[in-house]
Amino acid sequence: MWVVIIAGGRGLRFWPRSRRNRPKPVLALGSRQPLIVETVDRLRGWVPARRIFISTSESMAGIFQKTLPALPRSQFILEPEGRDTAPGVGLAALLLEKRMARSGADSVLAVLPADHVITRPAAFRRTLAQAARIAAREDVFVTLGIRPTSPSPLFGYLLPGKPYPGVKGARWLLRFQEKPAPAVARKLIARGGLWNAGMFLFRPSVLWPALRQHQPAMFAGLARIAAAAGTRREKQVIRDVFPRLKKISFDYAVMEKAEKVAMVRGDFGWTDLGGWDMLYRFQGGDGRKNLGAGRRAALDSRGCYVESEKLVALVGVENLILVETADVILVMARGQGAKLKSLVAMLEAKGLSRYL
Repeated sequence: MWVVIIAGGRGLRFWPRSRRNRPKPVLALGSRQPLIVETVDRLRGWVPARRIFISTSESMAGIFQKTLPALPRSQFILEPEGRDTAPGVGLAALLLEKRMARSGADSVLAVLPADHVITRPAAFRRTLAQAARIAAREDVFVTLGIRPTSPSPLFGYLLPGKPYPGVKGARWLLRFQEKPAPAVARKLIARGGLWNAGMFLFRPSVLWPALRQHQPAMFAGLARIAAAAGTRREKQVIRDVFPRLKKISFDYAVMEKAEKVAMVRGDFGWTDLGGWDMLYRFQGGDGRKNLGAGRRAALDSRGCYVESEKLVALVGVENLILVETADVILVMARGQGAKLKSLVAMLEAKGLSRYL
C-alpha cells in the first residue's frame, strides 16, 4: 500500500487558533501531538516510510516540512495553489503511478485526511488492510464508513448494498451522497446509512477511466502533466496547468458518480473535528459541562468551552465558545461555528488580514 495524506485546508472553523501560517493539521486538537504527526505515526511500522506522501500547496509546504522533519522533501507533492481534493488526488496518483508499478502487485493507493482523530489505531489499520484487499483485486474505489451519531449535514453518507464476499464488514455501495440536508440524512440513516470517513483506496488505473468519463477537462489537464512528468518541464507544466483545473472535491467529482464502489465499515474511534462545537462534544461536552484548556471558574454557567492562558470567570452564561490567542479573543455562541468562514472573509475585507 502507498499512502497520500491530504493536507490542504486551513481549517477556518478553528480560527483564531488556525491561521495562514498555522493550518489545522499542525494543531493539537483532541490529541497530544499535531494532527498530521499523529496521522503519519499511526502508519509507521505498517506502511514503509518511503511510501508515505504529503499532498499540500506550495505555500504550506514549509509549515508541514517543519512539522514532519523526518519525512524527506521528495515525499511532499506540491500543488501551485489549492484546488480542492479532486485535482490534488489526481496529481498525486499520476506522479506516484510509475513508482507504484515498480513495486509489483502492491499498487493500491490510500488517500487519507491529515486532520482526523483516531483513538484506536490498531483497529484502523485492520480496517484499512481489509479495504486494501478489495482495491488490490477489484477495479473499484473503496471507502470507509462510520456509524453516524446524528443526521449531520457536514458529512457524506454511504448507503450499503449487498455484502462483499470474503471481507468482514465489507459491502457493495448502493449510494453515495455528499453532505445531504438533515431530512435526507435522517432517511439515509434509517436505511442503514453510514458516514463517509473521507478515506479512499484504489489503484491509479481505476482512477483514470473515472476521470475521463466524469471530469473530462480535468482528465485532459492531468494528461498534459503526466506527459511532462519526470522531465525538466514537469514543475513548469504543473504550474501552468494545475491552477486551471476545476476546483472540486474528490467526493463530488468522482465518488458520487463512480459506478463501482465498495465500502468497509470501521469502528476505530474516528472523529472529524470540524470546528469548536465538535471539539467540545469530543471532550465530553453534553450541554451542561464547561470544558476547555486553561483555568476557568464558573457560576450559574453551563455548556461553555474556554481556551485561555488567563483565568476566565463565567457568570450566568450558557453555550459560549471563548478562545484567546496572543492577538485575538473569539466569543461565539455554540452552534454558530459555520459562520466563522464569513467572519474571516469580513475581517479580510476590512484590511485585518494580519489576524488571519
